[in-house]
Amino acid sequence: MFGRIFVYKFKEIIRNRYMVGWNFLFPIVLATVFYMGFGNLIKDDPDNFHTIEAGYVNTNQEESNFEKVLEELEEETDGNVAILSLKKYDSRQAAMDAMNSDEVFGFYVEDGDEIETIVPKNGYHATIMNQIVREYDNKKNVVETIAKDHPEKIQAAMDMVTDNITIMKEHDFGNNTSPYVQYFFALIAMSSLFSSWISTAILEGICANMTERGKRFECSPTSKLMTILAGICAAMVMQSVSNAVVVIYVQEILKISLGAPLWNIILITTLGSAVGVSSGVLIGSLIKNEKLLIVVPLCFTMTCSFFSGLMWHQIRQYIESRVPIFNRINPASLLVDCLYTRATYGKTSMYYQDIITMSCMVIGCLIISAFLLRRRKYVSL
Repeated sequence: MFGRIFVYKFKEIIRNRYMVGWNFLFPIVLATVFYMGFGNLIKDDPDNFHTIEAGYVNTNQEESNFEKVLEELEEETDGNVAILSLKKYDSRQAAMDAMNSDEVFGFYVEDGDEIETIVPKNGYHATIMNQIVREYDNKKNVVETIAKDHPEKIQAAMDMVTDNITIMKEHDFGNNTSPYVQYFFALIAMSSLFSSWISTAILEGICANMTERGKRFECSPTSKLMTILAGICAAMVMQSVSNAVVVIYVQEILKISLGAPLWNIILITTLGSAVGVSSGVLIGSLIKNEKLLIVVPLCFTMTCSFFSGLMWHQIRQYIESRVPIFNRINPASLLVDCLYTRATYGKTSMYYQDIITMSCMVIGCLIISAFLLRRRKYVSL
């Protein structure tokens, strides 16, 4: 019975042109408008990190540990761009010619135990290249000292060096922190909250005080709880697919990097869809006027989206400095903050805090809705 109701509710949703238009098409259209407005500002943002084209010359006869470190830094990690793009040359002069022709920004020369960094000018990339050598020399000296004085701890020292390289690759580089990306995060949050309309539409068809269909349903032997759960699952599937389409469109078609693995963003937006669906169920259980079932979810969605930065990206930071509690109860702000934290800093405590808060919102809304709908009675049908 649950499967049959789920299929019927899903068909009911996708056949509603109003819902399909607003939940599927409108976010894509708005994403395209955002891209046309400031897409180039995101791609060409000078604050964004770009992979450094670096050369390498090894005068030794065999592969060195430093060369292995550079090859490690060539790999992409956790959705972030690689730190280096390494090109090897046979001689210093060949590398110098490549640098003069802008084939590489700078290059390393390893001769025996000495490593020389050659760059054309000072700047952000030059500092990074020099810092890589300094970190390597420091760790090398630590390992050599431990190997000499405490050889039994050499493996722990090597593990420490490996962990430091991994941390640097995952958290220090390659994260897109452009303020304009937050508009796309806010767009995804708005799309997620649009699912509140789906929930109210589902409740409209099963509550006797709203529609004639609701009266017929109340007289049927079908379990209301099962029907609501099937409707929620259908709404979740529809909205999750809609959000996934928007995310894939932004990253793969518009080529706007959201700064995190695609699968992780889709999982976060799926949780956002659950927040929207559960919010809609709560709104539908509180409102008894059929005409308000569209107005209230619309006002709820756009108000939350506005304060999450959809129209002005700095408003969320302004609220955080004045009334931070509002950002903790605004589902759109929570979703934007979760996406931004994941893209910029990785899986930090704030990231998990946002996940837990949104999960609690989903559970709380469904529990309250179940209590309200369960106690709803009618004098006559």
